[in-house]
Amino acid sequence: MLTTLVLPNDLLEDVRLRVAREGLGLDETVAELLRVGLAASHSRPVTAIRADAWMLEERRRIAEKFRTGEWGADLPGFEEGRVADREAAEMRERAWRR
Repeated sequence: MLTTLVLPNDLLEDVRLRVAREGLGLDETVAELLRVGLAASHSRPVTAIRADAWMLEERRRIAEKFRTGEWGADLPGFEEGRVADREAAEMRERAWRR
C-alpha cells in the first residue's frame, strides 16, 4: 500500500540514519519502527481520571494565568538555543542532501 507521510526533518533524519546503519530499505525500517511503537503502546496501562467540576475549573484558572502572561517565564538563552537548534538542523539537512 502506498501512503504519503509528512514527517519532521529531525525524525526523518533519524530514520535515514537507521536505514544506513541497518542496511534495510526505508519502507522496511519505517514498518518495523511502527510495529515496535504500536506494540509498546498496547502494553502501557490506561489510566482513567474522572475530572470533576472543581478540577476543570482549576485547570481553566491555571491555563488562563499562562495565557495572559501572569505566569510567564523569561528563560535566559532560550531564544538563542532555538536559533542554534534550527541552524544545526539546517546543517544536518544540507549534509544529508550531499
